Amino acid sequence: MTQPPIFIINMDGCEDRWQSTYTRLREVGLDATRFPATNGKLLSESEVTAWYNHSENRKRYHRHLTPGEIGCYISHYRIYEKVVNENIPYALVLEDDLHIEDSLAPLLSLFSDIEGWDMVKLSDNRANPFVDQTVLNQNFKMGNYKKVPNGAQGYLISLDGAKKLIKRKPFFRPVDVDFQFHGELGLRIIGIKPYPISEDISFESAIENINQGRHSNRSTFLRNIKHRVRMYIQRQSRSADLKKVTFK
Repeated sequence: MTQPPIFIINMDGCEDRWQSTYTRLREVGLDATRFPATNGKLLSESEVTAWYNHSENRKRYHRHLTPGEIGCYISHYRIYEKVVNENIPYALVLEDDLHIEDSLAPLLSLFSDIEGWDMVKLSDNRANPFVDQTVLNQNFKMGNYKKVPNGAQGYLISLDGAKKLIKRKPFFRPVDVDFQFHGELGLRIIGIKPYPISEDISFESAIENINQGRHSNRSTFLRNIKHRVRMYIQRQSRSADLKKVTFK
């Protein structure tokens, strides 16, 4: 079985979460590497400015980002850099508060022979429907979306996908919201059902705790309307063309 590199984003001081996820992966026959998360609250003003575009945020998102959301995006971005710099064909990105199904390992082995995708969503806590779908094998269906699932708990990223996402520096939205605006970067996003990954409600997300903070600003109502219009327009387009997602 071919296993891609697996990176578990984990905050310093929360290594018990890393160990729990790592142990579960080992139980299903997979190995993983801990990837230290960036704590946005510890960034200097100059570091924040290097990563986060305040001006574009005001123009293109409905609220400012919290320090934790900035740190979260940076954590994922640094994995994309690693994929590109090391020429990794594809990798699995996980956060550390997950429930992992036994089906994950055999699913991962399939994607070394599938091309035409940039990202594969492996989790969705809102049951967003596929627009088009096809049978991948006797256990899984593959599909595309008009409403890409939010969240960045677990997904596959290809080398081509990582190259597209590193163009997003400095960023101005949360990382999972940028996935939903896939058309801006030409991201080809598909999903797999049944999803092999879900949030583990027994854990209180460390990243979520860091993300807490005030989002209010003076133009919230107007910015919210503009954001909703942009999102509506984006959702008129499919997230990928399944006819171009093929076996090698």
